[in-house]
Amino acid sequence: MTTVYVRYDSAGTILEILTRDQPDMILVPHDDQEPAIAKYLRDPTGSEDRFPSLRKWQLWLAALELEPPIFKADVLSTVNGMAEMSVKDKETVRIMIEDAQDYSRKDPRIDLLAVAMGIPPDQMDDLWKWAAQIEPV
Repeated sequence: MTTVYVRYDSAGTILEILTRDQPDMILVPHDDQEPAIAKYLRDPTGSEDRFPSLRKWQLWLAALELEPPIFKADVLSTVNGMAEMSVKDKETVRIMIEDAQDYSRKDPRIDLLAVAMGIPPDQMDDLWKWAAQIEPV
């Protein structure tokens, strides 16, 4: 347990967390293990809320909705053909694609795959948010 000092806005949203009390600031002491504090420390930009993890099937079903559809086999083939990547890096991406049970939008390999498949960052963000809403049948 470590005490941290939190500055809130008028709506109660965390603005910042400091390790020491500050003389001219209104700060509230908290334990850094409290759920809201720990979440903010782990993800201060709130990207976990904007881009929740996707299950493997959500990502690949969303890829099929693109025009033209993107197939997992085509992505693997594209990655395998990237001359600038080492064999180890290609295998790392292949493992991530085939064996991960869920995907994080913050994973830089997601952006690598998006570039390889010609998906602009804004479209990838929109696709990610849409895919997060797909429910199993």
